[in-house]
Amino acid sequence: MRILSLLIILFAACGTNVPAQNEAKPQKAFNAPNGKPFPAHWGQPPLRQTRDLRILPGGYGRGSGTLARWIQENLAADAKDPGRAKIKKTPKDQEIKKLEKEIAQMKALLITSKFNTEGLAKYMARLKKKTARLAQLKASEKGKIPSFEEWLKDGKKIPAGLNFTGGSPWFNESTGKNRSPEEVYRMIFKKNPKK
Repeated sequence: MRILSLLIILFAACGTNVPAQNEAKPQKAFNAPNGKPFPAHWGQPPLRQTRDLRILPGGYGRGSGTLARWIQENLAADAKDPGRAKIKKTPKDQEIKKLEKEIAQMKALLITSKFNTEGLAKYMARLKKKTARLAQLKASEKGKIPSFEEWLKDGKKIPAGLNFTGGSPWFNESTGKNRSPEEVYRMIFKKNPKK
């Protein structure tokens, strides 16, 4: 009975500290030994650290080798993926991620499955449509879709990640002839080259 009353007093004094379900948890800010705050997306620095003292990377002052390694790993991850600090992704980012996943799954299925001729043609058309949409989103992500003249000046480059049935957008398999730059531009960017 005595333990139960002690627990009740403890809960009353400290509270249960249970956040509301819809309440967003604020990210706790952690500071380096010199007072400079670490980026919030890095999370909490390591609790257990060695006793050696060294200069920390990134201008964070002096600290342990464990802390130095943690900072260096986070700096490297930020350099590798500059968008990892983004807390909220835009709908376009989400669509790009979804398309990349779907295309990878479709390509894997293409390798392992056996299609009949008609089924393969339909499947490849769907894959081509998704790939073109992904290339269009990525092109607009880097900036704007280049004009026809800009695309010609840039060397008529095909955007990365854009695959074509038959291997090249420059050759039309159905007619056996080469396509003009205008046709290729229209295929890639879904835009009239004259505008």
